[in-house]
Amino acid sequence: MSVANRIKSRRMKLSITQTQLAKAANLTPAAISQFESGSRKPSFDALSKLAKSLKVTTDYLLGMKQSSYENILADPKVSVMFRGIMELPEKDKQTMLEFYEFLKSKSG
Repeated sequence: MSVANRIKSRRMKLSITQTQLAKAANLTPAAISQFESGSRKPSFDALSKLAKSLKVTTDYLLGMKQSSYENILADPKVSVMFRGIMELPEKDKQTMLEFYEFLKSKSG
């Protein structure tokens, strides 16, 4: 998958528009459109901003790594949750799993 496809795919997975991504990354909507179409490649600075806004690593966007724990933990909220969950007693981890399954069933 190309950088262009990874940017677009991740943006769509997050259910945000090109304009929303542009605002979050402090880039122009035209630049996002060009990056996604492949007509323009992002600079390193733009790639860094995109990775942060898309909650992935630059390595992921460049195709150097497939989705991994590192990419999951690039989202600060998820990182805090994972660290907190690791410190819970086993019975509370089970409760968290049940709560996750409940939330997933509600949205599906």
